[in-house]
Formats: sequence, structure tokens, C-alpha cells
Amino acid sequence: MLRHHELRTHMRDYNCISQKLHLVGFAFALLLATSALAQTSPSVDVWRPAASTTPIPHLQKVNGHQVLYVDGQPFSMLAVEIPWWDLRAGHYREDETVYDSLYAKAKELGVNTLKVPVKWSMVEPEKDQYDFSYVDHAIRMARESHLHLVLDWFGHYASGDGNIYGNLSGEVYAPLYVVKDEKTYPRAIDGDGIPHHNAISYDSPAVIDREVRAFRRFMLHLKSADAEHVVVGIQLENEISVFGADRHNAKLFRDHSPESNRKFVEHGFTDDLKYSAWDMSTTWIKPLTEAAHAAYPIPLFHNYVGGTVEEGLIGGSPGEDVQTYLEDCPNLSFIAVNAYFCADWHGDRCESPSSATTEELRAALKRYAISRNVPAVTETNSGASDLAPRFAYVALGEFGAPIFSPWALTVSYPESNQPYVLHDGRLANGAFKLRDAYQSLEMALAQILTYAGTDKLKVFQAPAEGQRLSMSDTINGLTLNISGSADGQAIVIHPVEKQFLIVGYSVDVSLKDQGLVWPVMQGLHVQRVHWSAAGWVVDGEPSDYGINQADHTLWIGLDYPQAVLVTLP
Repeated sequence: MLRHHELRTHMRDYNCISQKLHLVGFAFALLLATSALAQTSPSVDVWRPAASTTPIPHLQKVNGHQVLYVDGQPFSMLAVEIPWWDLRAGHYREDETVYDSLYAKAKELGVNTLKVPVKWSMVEPEKDQYDFSYVDHAIRMARESHLHLVLDWFGHYASGDGNIYGNLSGEVYAPLYVVKDEKTYPRAIDGDGIPHHNAISYDSPAVIDREVRAFRRFMLHLKSADAEHVVVGIQLENEISVFGADRHNAKLFRDHSPESNRKFVEHGFTDDLKYSAWDMSTTWIKPLTEAAHAAYPIPLFHNYVGGTVEEGLIGGSPGEDVQTYLEDCPNLSFIAVNAYFCADWHGDRCESPSSATTEELRAALKRYAISRNVPAVTETNSGASDLAPRFAYVALGEFGAPIFSPWALTVSYPESNQPYVLHDGRLANGAFKLRDAYQSLEMALAQILTYAGTDKLKVFQAPAEGQRLSMSDTINGLTLNISGSADGQAIVIHPVEKQFLIVGYSVDVSLKDQGLVWPVMQGLHVQRVHWSAAGWVVDGEPSDYGINQADHTLWIGLDYPQAVLVTLP
């Protein structure tokens, strides 16, 4: 890693040789490093997260914001998604193992959670005949790879033309008995009076009844089959849309079926988009979330399209609005964003390398920081750029995001042909940078989520990709200088005087303290750590640190992903 030249020159000028300090000034720290748990400070309670209120995955308020808890500890789903299109309608059993190799690859990538789509058509292949074999198989595969799961319930998929099927093979979302019977299960009608066979009308009670029945059975099965809480959340549908395609076509802003027209007039609506958000949230999503919550109340969340269709509505697709769904669906835990960044869009593809400034990353999440929502990222740029690792640090450090997930493991978007996992199984492109981010965050996930968004935590990264990191800032009274390479970043947490935590990689951190002289400096402790339910586990010392007694300076180099706990004398 490129070192901070000025700092290293300064150190040499004062004959500050870290090897000697390790032998003389830090003998006690070395002794502690051999112990199982860090015992360096009486303030250990400031690092211990609030006790969990229930054993199942849930959100609870900590430090004024909602935090996801899993297995009694704060948790964020550091995730990536696997495909679903090779699971063909009518062949689900024979295709069940098609993605098995991706579980181990996901673990190698450093994720703690895998997003696995489960289509309604897989769970109910025939009317009232339920099959959870793929769900059970996914849970087994995740357990063997020491991963958690988010199951994406795809009864509705709105990233293309239509919302219940895209083709009649791997993109059949509603069961075929629904797809084939448009008389019993009516279709949405556009502003020209044309019904769309691939877009269901959610103003039909028959449609709602069938999906609610299936989703309730699905949640009850999870409750009985997943005692170890491998599944930590459910993404409910994939985006929300009346018709799916051509999101800025006003004739597709709402369903014009007779029942929908009646409700539009009866409830005094004049705005098609506001009506669609109200209609779909109250008629469709509310009964789904109520049924799921009664069966097995683990977190349920939506993912919305980035961007906007109409000012005042948060969501990029007709039918979406964060505020409306949070008000109408109290059992919806949060609403995440599918945020993609590109300076040169050509249709739905990016013709230039992905990039975004820190302010642009932050702005995408700030739009979703409304009402009771917890901003999160369910899709973002994959490929070879630094965007996803930088976004992960902002999302967790500043917003406490319960999930962060680039799309996808074997497909890159919006750039083409830059997947994290190649066809031969090798990691490639941006996989290694994402792994650095995920591995470092995982070392102190509970503390990052506990202090996210408070004045006790600060995220440090270059303002834009390609720039070197060089910043000075004060966190809760502690002034730090941080420098590093273009891909370097850090999160610093300073909850109490004289003790702070650095999480990051490819950075140098320095500070001044009057206690950094002999003999007082014997009270200094610098330890590589990771958090366990029992407390800090010491992994040794940072590979590169030292003291300049002449100007009372401590410097620490984080060449690779690590968490460093510092107790000042």
C-alpha cells in the first residue's frame, strides 16, 4: 500500500522506530494480545450492544434509531443476490441444485447473507398444492456454508414488461394457474383501455386471496423449518409497479379496470400515481404483511426503484411511495432502494465506468430517511469499480443500513461482463474490493450499527473515486488525521474519552496526545480485534504502528482489512 509520505518522513526525522517501541513500551500490550478476550479498559460496556428483546430476527431501537438484531447481536445483511432464471416452470425439482456452487462462492466473497429469490410459482406450482423443497434446500446450503439468507418472495416482479411473468420458463412468478386464467384473476388495464396479460390487477379479491394464502403458508413453513434462524428477512416482491414497463408513460400510472376506476372516483383521487401507491399498499401489500406477521414476524421489506416518477413521491416506479406504504402497512419493517449510478446511461446500460461521489451515495440514502424508515440498499452497482465498497461504508456507518447488496453475484450491472464470479468459479473484477469492505465491517458490525449516524462515529473516504484519501476531522472530541490510497477507507468510533476503534483498510491514522511519552505511554494499548458475543477477541497487534515522543504522535497503518482498538494512556 502507498504510505503517507510526509508522515513517514516525519517519523524518520525523529528516529521513531516502531520495532523498539514494541520491545520496550508495549510489552504489556503484547501480553494482552495473547489472551482470548481484550481486557484493556473498564469501559468495555460502551462497546457492548443493547440486549436483544426477542430471539428471532427483528428490528429494535438503539441510540435513537432502528437496528436489526440476529442471534442476539446487531446485524447487517452484507449480501449479494443469486439468480433465479435457471429455475424453470414445470422443472423446479430437477433444477433445484442449479445454483448450489454459488453458496461457497458467496462465502469466499465475504458476504454474511445471501439473497435467494423464491418465486410464488415454485411454492404453489398447482392450486392449493404447496412445495417448499427449494426453500428447504436453500436453508441447508446456507447452513453448510455458514451463511444467513434473505428470501426474496417473487409473486410480483416489476423490473421488466409485466409483473407476474416475463417468459414461460424461468421468469414465471405467479403460478401458471393464475397466469392462464385471466377471467378468475383479471389483468390490469391501461389508460387506452387495453388489458395487459402479464400484469395482474390487484383490485381483484381473488388475486389477493391466492397470494395471501400462499405467503402465509410460506411463512408458517419457515417458522417450523428454520429453528436456527438461517433466514433473517424477507424481501416482499421485487419493486412495485402497476404494469412493470415504461415507467414514465402516464397511461401506465394506474390500473383502469372497472373496479379500480370505481375506487379512484369513490375515494376522491385526482392523481394517478398517488392513487396507485394508496391502492396497492392497502389492497395488496397490507394483507400480505399482516398474514406474514401473524405467522412468523421476522423483518419484511420492500425494494424500490431509484429515481422518481413524480415530485413528492419517493420511489421510481408507478405504485411506489415510501411514506404511503410505511403508513398503510405497519408490519413492513423498512423500504430499501435499488440505487444505480452512472454518468453515461445508454438505455439501461452504463457506457462509462461507474462512479459516484460520497455526497451522491449519501444523497441516495437520505431520500429514504423519512418517517420510521431505515434506509438500506437492496441493489447497487457491481462490476469492477470501487463504488459498492464505498457505498457499503456510507450505508452502514452513516445510516445503520440493515442490508447492503450489490446486484448480483454472477451478473454485473449496469456495466456488462464484469461479474464477481466468473463462469469457471473464480472471483474476479470488483470481488476483492467488496470482500475487503465486508470483512472489515464484519469485525465490528455490532458497534458500527450501534453508533451509526451519531456524533460518535465518522466515515472516512476520498470524496470521489480515484482520489487519494487525506482528511482531518474531530469525532466526539478526538482529532484524527487519516490518509490513504484511493480505495482506502475507515470508520472511526469514539464513544468515550481515551478509547476509540478504527475499522478499515489501506489507510494511515495519526493523532496527538500528551500521554504519548515515557513512562506514561506504557498505558497505551493498540490491538487488532474482532467482536464476539463474549466481548472483544484480540487478534494481535496492527502490522504497522509507532510513536513519535517528540511531538506526542501515534500513527497506525491499516494495510489490510482490520479493526483496531486503541486505549490512550
